[in-house]
Amino acid sequence: MLTIKTSAHVPGNRHRRSFRCSPASTGAPLARGSALRLLQEWIRLLDAESRRLWLEIRWRSHLQRVRSTRVRRRP
Repeated sequence: MLTIKTSAHVPGNRHRRSFRCSPASTGAPLARGSALRLLQEWIRLLDAESRRLWLEIRWRSHLQRVRSTRVRRRP
């Protein structure tokens, strides 16, 4: 929850990068939120890497099947 008391706060906060910069403005503890975001990014990175490896294995097996069928068709 973002706490804005008056409209004067809106133009004055242009220097803030995001609402996560100040724990007082959101009411959420910054350390817990940062750790959770970091963990989620690690999970996303590991998921992407495992998908890339899976696709690479599938592609290599596909190429082997294609090469083996080409060799058998040329008697």
